[in-house]
Parts: sequence; structure tokens; C-alpha cells
Amino acid sequence: MAEKFKLQTVLKYRKILEDQAQQRLSELLAAEVRLQQQIDETRARLGQLGAQLQQKQQAGLTILELRLYEDQIDHYRQQNEHLQIQQKELTQQLNERRQELLIAARERKIIEKLKEKQLAEYLRKMDSRERVMLDEISLRQKGGQR
Repeated sequence: MAEKFKLQTVLKYRKILEDQAQQRLSELLAAEVRLQQQIDETRARLGQLGAQLQQKQQAGLTILELRLYEDQIDHYRQQNEHLQIQQKELTQQLNERRQELLIAARERKIIEKLKEKQLAEYLRKMDSRERVMLDEISLRQKGGQR
């Protein structure tokens, strides 16, 4: 029977850390998608307001209507700027989480390689013992045939 891997608990812990890092990265990636949708919606709304304002200006509009459109456009521009700042911060967090996942995966792989080496060494020893036993059996059989 194969020897028990002494670092199995460490390997399980490293796997848990890697899974947690993957989960955090997945959550941030989902947040990135939502944020990009908000940015796209804000830009689309800005485009719509700009087009509406242009149409109204050609048809003639009051100062109050002009002020209303300008206020709405200003609001969406500020919202867009705020979302852009959030996107930059999120990009930085994503980079940090990717790095964290990379390190966690690397650390898990190191322990797995140690486990593989231990198993290979065990198999080599067992193979060597088996050859010695077969040689012994062979020698006994040859010795008994004389």
C-alpha cells in the first residue's frame, strides 16, 4: 500500500486557498460586466439626450427646456466620470486578484509535485523490492533443480 502523503493537509489547504482566490476573481469579473453595462447605458443615454437636444434646438426650444437638457446631460456626464473611476479601481482589483490566484495555483502545484515525487519514489522502491524478491525466487528455483 502506498505511503500516506504527509503534506496532504497542506495540499487540501492550498486547494481551498486557490478555490477562494478563483471565487473572488469570478465575483470581480461579474462586477466588471455589470459596471461596463452601466457605462454603456450612461453613454447611450448621453447620446440620446444630445440627439434630442439637437432636434429641439432646430425646432426651437425655451430657455427652461434648454436648461433642463443641459442639467440632464451634465448629470449623465458626471455619472459617466464616476463610473470610469470605478472601472479603473476595479481593473486594479482584478489585476491583484489574478496575481493572487496565480500565486495560490503555483503554491498548490508545488505541493502536488512533491506528492508526485513521493509516489514515484515509493513506486521505484516497490519495483526494486519486487525485482529482489523475483531474483531470490529464481535463485531458489534454480538451486532446487540441481
